[in-house]
Amino acid sequence: MDQILILLFFYFLILYSIMGYGKIFTLINSNYQASSFDGLLGLALLIFISYLTNIFSPHDYLHNSIIILFGLIVFVYDFRQNFSKRRKELRDLTIIFSIIFMGLLMYKNHDDFFYYHFPYTIILTEFEKVFGLGNLNHGFRTPSSIFYLNSLFYLPGIKYFFLNSGAVYIFGFSNFVLYNVIKDQLVKKDFNHILFLSLLSLLYINTTFPRLSEHGTDRSALILIFLMSIFYLKSLNYEKKNLDQKYFSNYYTKLAVLFAIIISLKAFYIIYSIIFLLWFFQIRKFLKLNILINLVLKNYYTYLILMLFIFTIFTIFTNTGCLIYPARSTCFENLSWAIPLQQVDQMYLWYEQWSKGGAGPNFRVENPVLYVANFNWVSNWIDIYFFNKVSDNILVIMTISIITIFLFKYNQFKTKAKKYNYKFFYLLILLLTFEWFCNHPALRYGGYTLLALIFFIPVSIYLSKYKFDYLVIKKKTYLILLLAIIIFISRNINRIDKEFEQYGYNPFNSAFFYLNKDGFILNDLVKAEYKNKMKNNRFLVINK
Repeated sequence: MDQILILLFFYFLILYSIMGYGKIFTLINSNYQASSFDGLLGLALLIFISYLTNIFSPHDYLHNSIIILFGLIVFVYDFRQNFSKRRKELRDLTIIFSIIFMGLLMYKNHDDFFYYHFPYTIILTEFEKVFGLGNLNHGFRTPSSIFYLNSLFYLPGIKYFFLNSGAVYIFGFSNFVLYNVIKDQLVKKDFNHILFLSLLSLLYINTTFPRLSEHGTDRSALILIFLMSIFYLKSLNYEKKNLDQKYFSNYYTKLAVLFAIIISLKAFYIIYSIIFLLWFFQIRKFLKLNILINLVLKNYYTYLILMLFIFTIFTIFTNTGCLIYPARSTCFENLSWAIPLQQVDQMYLWYEQWSKGGAGPNFRVENPVLYVANFNWVSNWIDIYFFNKVSDNILVIMTISIITIFLFKYNQFKTKAKKYNYKFFYLLILLLTFEWFCNHPALRYGGYTLLALIFFIPVSIYLSKYKFDYLVIKKKTYLILLLAIIIFISRNINRIDKEFEQYGYNPFNSAFFYLNKDGFILNDLVKAEYKNKMKNNRFLVINK
């Protein structure tokens, strides 16, 4: 029981500190209005701080205590200054994160946790910037910002037991944002496609991603793509009288921050920059070119986003010698820490082979080059992957869609539908899905979100054609929210029960996750290299 209380204490301590970092922008920018988005903004700022400070200092107890304490001070100051405005926000935030806390109680982490997630994070807590880490472990070649975020939660009293919690906060704040979008639509009595798309997305992520131990480095990005899509479409749901630079600046900020976090989590998602290009294309008719340029250049967040992008590329480069790994054309083989091009090519082939169903933990095809050529892989992918995972995911999506349609359509009648500017965006989703299928058709590489949006956008448009009584739609909306909570809680209770049977895990006796001492081995290798070769240097180069 004591361990649960310790977990709870640090859980909320970190939560309010993150909110404090989000509120910083309220204090320094009078044009910025505090919102439910502050939590994600705080995470973006902390990721940036983590990247920056690790160049000069390890993320040890002292460093992290200062970081967390500063966020708490800002949070308390802002809360006292704006008590009446923040009271309800704090209440809703605390309720949501109290529910999600159950997901943090786990014995077994992600399958890759002790392979490279945990060792990488441990290295960040004990060393300043290390060059050439990709030579120690192939997982280190595609570093994620979630490791840098997690490294800030290495704190006295809790030690290593919050080094898996970054995904929990991303999940929680995403739910908080979706809840507030839904609530805002209800308050405004704006029963349009944004309301239904937000409901469908919230129900889906809590149904499909309730086991936070499975999030790894991918699912957090997938969840944020849902938010990015909603804010994109919401920005086009305008009234001409409200259109001005401030209106678009608000949505630009949200889209840009979300995109920056997404690509920092997985540089692979840089392909989603095309969403930005389309957004600017769609709003060009409302803003003159000079105003559009000012919207970008005079926005504080542009520079935060730019720095996050630079640090993401810099980290990949210092780990591998490549700007984007494993893109061979971006690699510099002559650097002392660089991964040999032969290995780069091998890893590129491996990633493609794995995502197309040609390899797994216990098997791989005999000729991977021939397998991935053209569309030779399709039949095998359909047999072992589509009818195993993709079909199950589509079934979940369809079930959620049917339940939502039935619930909201019942006893309602159609009315004249408002025309929405969603067609270009929907076409883009279809194109991204086609790209996903051709190049990396694993659900974790975008498939979850893309397939869901293909169904959810038409469903949300369809439901927006019906006329709803306010009290009726309010009750049905909260019924969907309650259903999402019940599914999340029940699936985690079932998970904990299975972990109790299999591992003897009892959170009331020992709430911390299982700590595999093998996770420290790579850190010991780095220590040995540091001591023997580069003792007096700031940067450590791991030789090939």
